Amino acid sequence: MIGENLNKKNPDLRGSCLIGAVLFGALFALALSPASLGQSPDPAASGLAKNNSGGFTRGMTLGAKFEGSNSSDGFVYDLGSAVGYNFSRQFGVDAGVPFYFVSTPSSIKKNNPGAASGIGVGAFFTDLRLNYPNKSLNYSSAIHLTAPMGDTKKGLSTGHATWNLANHFDHAFGDFSPFLDLAAGNTVMDTRFFHRPFITFGYNAQFNGGIEYDPGKLSFSASAYDVAPWGNQTVISRVFRCGSAAKCSAGGKTTNRQNFTNASVSTGAADLVRDNGFNAGIDYKPVGYLDLEFDFSRSVPLQLNSYSFGIGVDLSWLLRPHAH
Repeated sequence: MIGENLNKKNPDLRGSCLIGAVLFGALFALALSPASLGQSPDPAASGLAKNNSGGFTRGMTLGAKFEGSNSSDGFVYDLGSAVGYNFSRQFGVDAGVPFYFVSTPSSIKKNNPGAASGIGVGAFFTDLRLNYPNKSLNYSSAIHLTAPMGDTKKGLSTGHATWNLANHFDHAFGDFSPFLDLAAGNTVMDTRFFHRPFITFGYNAQFNGGIEYDPGKLSFSASAYDVAPWGNQTVISRVFRCGSAAKCSAGGKTTNRQNFTNASVSTGAADLVRDNGFNAGIDYKPVGYLDLEFDFSRSVPLQLNSYSFGIGVDLSWLLRPHAH
């Protein structure tokens, strides 16, 4: 009777409980996963020289990471798994498939009763990674490629093959490391700070620069970012899926950057995707194979605060011999 009364008072309760149960199951599966990757499934090239002075460790890499972002425009989580191989200290490849958990906020459902979010497999990806650590200047790079897989109606794929080239530079001054990330591609990449409530298709450049303080197991970072697109852009919502009583797409081109909250697909000029803001993060590595992080991002044009987390496990580290 109690459960029935609660469901009558809150028709979204069952869906919320289901998503909560699935997320708990994903965390449990991650904790028990026999496969995890030293190189995170996140394709962004990164890593401070002071923590990676020897480059990649040769051999197979296996990995998994559960991460996501919460904001007033929706909750976007993904469980990424990947397998790869480092051919040398400088070159490695990996491939995998993310599994997404997306929840539409009640504010969107209130205005659009037919709106729906969902759970599903994202686009297959592969990364080609380069790593050249140096005491003077650390440099790493990654080419991230995806296949046109995943349900476009749920915002899990653009329906097109995508590419991104990411470059990372940093130099350590003791425990402080200024860094700069430069990227270009035909879709805006998610970052550890911001899993967007939408995905894009269209040419763009991304910039992120800041500083990281890393005295040991606990590190802190702060940075500013900018997304500079050009040409025609398509935005596919992750938090608004066309339902039986919902509007499926915007009528013609739009300049409304919040259109992803009331239309499944929007098109427009570069300003539809242009973005900038700042990030802050805390990263904690209690042991060599476990990485925990909590991040904050503020998008100025969207006037959106996003709170993110990440849990990564590296079985490759466990399989390698270590000095005691």
